[in-house]
Amino acid sequence: MIQCRIEKAKQLLKRQDLSITYISQQVGFHDQSHFSKTFCKLVGLTPKKYRDQL
Repeated sequence: MIQCRIEKAKQLLKRQDLSITYISQQVGFHDQSHFSKTFCKLVGLTPKKYRDQL
């Protein structure tokens, strides 16, 4: 389930007009810090670094 949420977040991160806070809420995280830690654990990059590499 978490993997699906992270995959959705990866898709949303392609849109530069969406904030990382907004994306974290859209994929079901109530805390951006928890989202960032979970994303980094599964992807190997923070959401910001992932977006910067796109």
